[in-house]
Amino acid sequence: MSFAFGFSNEDFSDDELDIANQNTDDKPSTSVPRINPLDSEVLLGESVNQPKYIDLDDLLRSLANVRLSFEEVQTPTTNSVLYRRELFDVKHQLMSEVDSGTNNVELEILMGETNEDLRRNVYEGGLKSWECSIDLVDSFVKNPAQISQCQNIIELGCGTSLPSEFLFMEYLRSNINTGINFTLCDYNESVIRLVSIPNLIVSWAKTVISNEQWIELQASEDSNIPIASDELLLTEKLLEAFKSDLEFRNVSFSFISGSWGRKFMDVLIEHKATPLSNTLILTAETIYQPDTLPVISETLIELIVDNKKNSYPVKCLLAAKDIYFGVGGSIVDFENYIAKRIATDNLPLCLNKFKVNAGLKRSIVLIE
Repeated sequence: MSFAFGFSNEDFSDDELDIANQNTDDKPSTSVPRINPLDSEVLLGESVNQPKYIDLDDLLRSLANVRLSFEEVQTPTTNSVLYRRELFDVKHQLMSEVDSGTNNVELEILMGETNEDLRRNVYEGGLKSWECSIDLVDSFVKNPAQISQCQNIIELGCGTSLPSEFLFMEYLRSNINTGINFTLCDYNESVIRLVSIPNLIVSWAKTVISNEQWIELQASEDSNIPIASDELLLTEKLLEAFKSDLEFRNVSFSFISGSWGRKFMDVLIEHKATPLSNTLILTAETIYQPDTLPVISETLIELIVDNKKNSYPVKCLLAAKDIYFGVGGSIVDFENYIAKRIATDNLPLCLNKFKVNAGLKRSIVLIE
């Protein structure tokens, strides 16, 4: 899921609103150049989580000796198998970690005590697996050309990171070591630590290691601790095997928490996540708020255009509900925004939309 920044139309310049508002006319500005929404001062506000690079080693250390309970799920159309950590298990870990330094508001929402899927500037729904992220996985299987030769994956609003997890498992099954980079981004660092990386570790273990290794790598000094097929104890030995196998297969994982914006782009560039050849940008359920549409749209545009300027093959897949009732966002608004930017600035982009066969109308937009 995406994130919202808690700003309204009043926080944008008139020129930013001219791009974002679907009810404006098409007359070009004659006085003030368009200000990129990525440079909005609102994104630097104290209430907004600022972009932060998170090191894989730090994440793994925070999970040492944690026992993960997980489930196997199948996608509705292609029956592709995915693994995700159980929500009750996440809550159990949160409860065990509570101390005086804990963000109590975020904790209450994560624990489900407030009955909220998200709250602006606090939590953006990343613990939940949203339908459109699973739509992306089915789309990969039905349209393999979408993911062929991709070597650099950037997932925005990753949450449970199921699309990246699927691509990771596909790479593992290929038994090649030509190299692949993943950059997973979510507004909440806690989401990355509690579900994004755990899901990747579980998917690695279920794909790569043998039954004997499953037992051996989880063995502890206490022989009475049971080893189950739907649980994974993150022993130091197992985490070291995970890291070593990533290195052997030339797989790199980078993580960024916090809001989109200019600082976010700077972090991506600083850590060499972009521009890179054969980049695939993924995002699901990130356009539900009209006031953040300009920010996510410009983020995608800048990522794609920067790669094209370097003559790197690049494509973007955005999955979303056609209309977010009660909130205001829609696929049409997103298409209109991108189309207007293409026309106004003569951007070298092509946009196509594919419908998802589901009861609730959903779509996938391809930009390349």
